[in-house]
Amino acid sequence: MSNSPLHSAQTSSLADHRPVRKVPLVVPRHGIELSAEVSVALEAAAAGANEIRASLGESHLVVEKGVGDLVSEVDRRSEEAVLGVLRRSPLAGSIISEESSPSIDGVSDRTWIVDPLDATSAFLFRAGDAYPSVLVALQEGGRLVVGVVVFPLTGEFFYSHAGRGAFKDGVRLASPPAQRLGDAWIDMNQYGNARYETESFSKLRTRLRTRDGAKLVTSMAPHSGIAMRLLDQTIGVAAVVHDNNPEQVKQAPWDIAAPMAILTEAGGAFLSLASGKPIDPFVCEPMVVAGHEAVASEIIALCSRK
Repeated sequence: MSNSPLHSAQTSSLADHRPVRKVPLVVPRHGIELSAEVSVALEAAAAGANEIRASLGESHLVVEKGVGDLVSEVDRRSEEAVLGVLRRSPLAGSIISEESSPSIDGVSDRTWIVDPLDATSAFLFRAGDAYPSVLVALQEGGRLVVGVVVFPLTGEFFYSHAGRGAFKDGVRLASPPAQRLGDAWIDMNQYGNARYETESFSKLRTRLRTRDGAKLVTSMAPHSGIAMRLLDQTIGVAAVVHDNNPEQVKQAPWDIAAPMAILTEAGGAFLSLASGKPIDPFVCEPMVVAGHEAVASEIIALCSRK
């Protein structure tokens, strides 16, 4: 491992906005009232998000966990804040968290699944305010019940409770209209280290850039929170293909659980690229994430074509 001092996403170019963005976020009342479980998840995610906001303008020590895989002290401060809320809650259970407790052996009947700072690399390299997020999910009896995604730099709150709906800042979310693959923008979430790129992902990337493929194919800075943009349509992405290799897991349960809970509650899809069936967050395999299942099915069919 190598230590490297980088500046966070807030330097002189963003100085005029720092005072506003350092103001602590307040959990939406609608989310608090939706359910006790959502309320706890929102409070925990907001605590982490406020640590991230408080870090604006600071320099951060960064550790490279692998090629293109970074972690900073901000991740750890956010994690402490999130886990503190969850442990004090009357709904406390086992916890799987990316930095301090990543073992999936700790799953119980009630398990909180946490990513304290998703898109660390995008945050550190100032890719944009809409990249970093805090992800908190609750799984009970093997079923995802609650998902929360909070974007600390934009102040957006996404949340869901199974059977009660998915929401952004109190406004109900729904799957967007179906879109043909030939008219769609598809993003490819690739490995930073090409060594781990799977054959199916590589094949699909090529096929998407043919006459039978998509209108636009990109590879943005990796961020699991992009699943929320498939619902709110603040950008025009129709689907994201995440590579995932058991040799070096890229999309772990903490990357998947919260976005999956919200997107599927709103009518979107998290599907296996190999089988076309809904994924298990605890099984490592390439996946297609889409606001509407129709475009996901077209992508899977294109990949499986002989």
